[in-house]
Amino acid sequence: MTLSSRGSNLSMLAVALTAGGCIVRNDHVPAPARPENSNAASGAAGPPASAAGGVVPGSAALPAPPGGRVPRPNGPAAGLTVLDWAGFKAAVSYTFDDTNSSQIQHYDELAALGVRMTFYLITGKTKEFGDSTWTRAVRDGHEIGSHTRSHQHLATTADLEASDDDILQRFGVPVWTMAAPYGDGSYRALAPTRYLVNRGVANGLIAPNDDTDPYNLFCYAPPGNAPAGAFNAQIDAARAAGKWKTVLVHGFLGGTDGAYQPVGIGEFVASVNHAKSLGDVWIDTVASVGAYWRAQKMFSAITPSTSGNSKTWSWTLPPHFPPGKVLRVKVEGGTLTQPGGRILAWDEHGYYEVALDAGSLTLSP
Repeated sequence: MTLSSRGSNLSMLAVALTAGGCIVRNDHVPAPARPENSNAASGAAGPPASAAGGVVPGSAALPAPPGGRVPRPNGPAAGLTVLDWAGFKAAVSYTFDDTNSSQIQHYDELAALGVRMTFYLITGKTKEFGDSTWTRAVRDGHEIGSHTRSHQHLATTADLEASDDDILQRFGVPVWTMAAPYGDGSYRALAPTRYLVNRGVANGLIAPNDDTDPYNLFCYAPPGNAPAGAFNAQIDAARAAGKWKTVLVHGFLGGTDGAYQPVGIGEFVASVNHAKSLGDVWIDTVASVGAYWRAQKMFSAITPSTSGNSKTWSWTLPPHFPPGKVLRVKVEGGTLTQPGGRILAWDEHGYYEVALDAGSLTLSP
């Protein structure tokens, strides 16, 4: 469905807003046509981060957690449980808002970290949005999400549609997640109609199977010129609690468009390297971690059906769910199969990987 079939093109106001930490300029990008978001393409191209935060060339799987050489369980066909955070102790997602020029300026340093991040772009910032850095970011495996086209306080369907269309036309990827401008509550009602999750601006931690609102996710936004230690404290707290922390950086010191509460690139790099050094923290995009988090909660609520000695879990994925995602599970023993007679292979890191697109899973003796 094209933007024109869902309404008329968005007419942007020639304004420059500076509030709540984000900057909007009076640029305008014509609204391209786009198909509906579907499970036909992934929201982030390229390889995922490894257990230590590095990139695994050519791999489409989740990163492997620490450990290994775990023997295949040979007990009774029982005890199926989902591993929190894909087998890691905790998770962190680094996000960037506003299509800020300092992000472009320091992209080489960000890319050298070897971890996947999420960039929430204001597509109406014509000069910055048109920079080739974002095409490179997609190739490098990062997620491009929506921060709307005009970055207005009041949410409108037209503004979200325009942003999604801009991203799809320019990069060839659908949008799976968004970040509400200013964390404005008006986006809460529209986000479920288009996205898997919406990141807000309030600080907090997200736990497996908790009641965190997926359309107002917590995040940590550091104060201006924050030292690495400020970031590290947030990551260490998430790791100790076994939870997910999302981090919001508007930009870095320097640049030409005045990032809100900018931080030093050296301090940020040092903090990411700290998170990587822990070895048991999953560092990935909001779409990747968010999909796992939402799928685990969905799966944990299923009551399996029984046929003889076998049990089957069946599910329907949440709306706007990226394709090709998996959950990692463990059992006491037995054989796990999915539709088409596919027998799941045991991974020596201590789990089976369940293809979520398959829609069901059977455990048999």
